[in-house]
Amino acid sequence: MTNLSSLVDSYGVYSYKDDLIYYKVENFRNWRHRELAVQKDWLLKIYINGLDQEILTERPIFTPDIFGGKGIDSKDEEETDVSSEEDLKPDISPQTQVSGEETEEDLGEDIAVQDVSEDWENEKWDNLLLKMFDTPRTHSYCVIVLYNTAPWWRVFSEREIESIEYDKKGHPTGCHVSWTLELPKSNGVFINFDEDLTFYDRTSDNNDGRALFVPYGVAKGNRLGEYDIEDLWSLAIDIRYINLDITNNSAKSSGFYFLKYGDALKEADSQTIVDTMDIIGSNRAIGAKKGALEDIVAIHPTQASFAIDALLAKLKIFAATSRLPLAFYVGEKETGGVFTEGFTDESKVDKKKKYIFGQFKPYIKDLVRMRWGIEVEDVELYIEETEKESFEFGDEDDGKGNTYSQDNQA
Repeated sequence: MTNLSSLVDSYGVYSYKDDLIYYKVENFRNWRHRELAVQKDWLLKIYINGLDQEILTERPIFTPDIFGGKGIDSKDEEETDVSSEEDLKPDISPQTQVSGEETEEDLGEDIAVQDVSEDWENEKWDNLLLKMFDTPRTHSYCVIVLYNTAPWWRVFSEREIESIEYDKKGHPTGCHVSWTLELPKSNGVFINFDEDLTFYDRTSDNNDGRALFVPYGVAKGNRLGEYDIEDLWSLAIDIRYINLDITNNSAKSSGFYFLKYGDALKEADSQTIVDTMDIIGSNRAIGAKKGALEDIVAIHPTQASFAIDALLAKLKIFAATSRLPLAFYVGEKETGGVFTEGFTDESKVDKKKKYIFGQFKPYIKDLVRMRWGIEVEDVELYIEETEKESFEFGDEDDGKGNTYSQDNQA
């Protein structure tokens, strides 16, 4: 039976603590910590998942077009001047007819490329590319497996990969994966899987590997790739605690509570009180006998403005370290300066998108070759062109919509 006196002491004093802080998710070398941080830390989630969503908002542009002319890079039909239906018919004059002996190299762009639009949508390749970008940027590498039936593909990381095989030159050639599938609403039914996978090698002619090893960046030392969040990790933790200090006015840095124990307190009970304060959060209340605690003196500033300033300073450092504008994280630009900041911010984001996309270009081409047998010459990131406004020093507005420059005044 529950002791009612203990409930009286603790009821109503528990406050929410972020899981990342409560469970001290701060070990970068632990893949569980990295995975959880990218899921729950708002800055890391924006930097990894948010930025990848921005990159893959539109399908990549393939050369040749694998979407049957439905891709963004295809010529806009509305901009094409078609005078009559005759213009839409292919030219089959004797000079341009193709003999059956000619090869695809002779035909060049005249050969129609398979339209994979339906397969792309049904097999959810947009989700595959998003997962393909998210995972290596977090864990430095991933392994993608293609299947002939649903679920069509899986992306494995350090969670599922138990061992990796290498050739004599140290290149990964295969791996063993093991994972557990928990069925929703099944009263705890689990299905265990394990596979031995062979990696696809674009340099080999006789390669039937159905798995693709995808590292991020350039491997250094004994690493398989680069961690895109490594240099941001400590900054994210700092901001996490500063934010807690602001919202909960905790005793992390802005102050603390001084507890004066009464004479009736037993020696063993002092640690119990300290442990209780740590659990409930020192910004809340604690229940104790009058004789045990005579007084609690709060020692902390009346305002958290210094913590807010520290938060803004850390956010700026985080943005600079990630090579992205602050507006990408906080959703608004800082005012001031003579230049149009919007276009500067957009150019920074575009450069970052192009860099990240460039890390995955060869592997996207490999996946298309593995799935459809199409040789892709190039794949590019779609970036919407923004019309930039011109700006010249010395231009002045008379307040009526008319602009005068120094040359006009002369």
